[in-house]
Amino acid sequence: MNRAERRRQIKDDEQKLKGGIDADSSDPAGTAAMTRLMSDLLETAKRDRNIEPPVKFLHAKVDATLQAMRKITIDCKKGCAHCCRVWVSATIPEVLFIAKSLRRRNDVALVERVGSAHRITGAHDFSSRQGLHQQCPLLADDLCSVYETRPVSCRFWASTNVAACLRVFRQSSGETVPTPMTHLKGRGAYEIALSLALKHVGLPHYYYELNAALTRALERSDAEDAWLGGEDVFFDVRRDPHDVSTDTVSRQLYKYAFA
Repeated sequence: MNRAERRRQIKDDEQKLKGGIDADSSDPAGTAAMTRLMSDLLETAKRDRNIEPPVKFLHAKVDATLQAMRKITIDCKKGCAHCCRVWVSATIPEVLFIAKSLRRRNDVALVERVGSAHRITGAHDFSSRQGLHQQCPLLADDLCSVYETRPVSCRFWASTNVAACLRVFRQSSGETVPTPMTHLKGRGAYEIALSLALKHVGLPHYYYELNAALTRALERSDAEDAWLGGEDVFFDVRRDPHDVSTDTVSRQLYKYAFA
């Protein structure tokens, strides 16, 4: 693809994503467009050693998708934090962005809470963590203290029955939280796009446990620069057991996006 063709594709991709990825559409074009645009932004991030532009773009598109879903009835509301007691998966760009925002706030107590939480949750894998019920260290008075920079997985979380959330997340009832399918599809589309974009530019594409990854990012003041420069700063941090990039749909989408 020559420069003129790539410029036309970028323009077309941007048009496709004006309202974010359409979570109800079965057409993979939107997710493919997101994958390509994120790849371009991540390449620039590697050059500039700055993770902010791609993550801000990601958040803007996710929020646009959620805005299109605003008429879907959910039971979630401000101050409801039953779900903030489970394993949260996030990519390293998301983690580095949160770490950068915490450093700018210079909130020493919050940073210490992250480390303290990791000392409790760090020994647990994805399965055993479910029954731990350890509150997220970023929660303050049942409100997310990093709401504007929270990971994609948190942004798409939704329930149609808060009573079920209480039983599941505080009492280990073993139920399945009733979640609108559109939210699940939207989260899945962005998870695939971000993972494939990272893979395409040669950066670790996995999803990591938030407490562990954020602790590591806060321990090293040069974590962002080093990771974007090719050092796998998080090589031994506990990861989500599922690699979304290896799914059949993801492999097909990768070929479709970069054919």
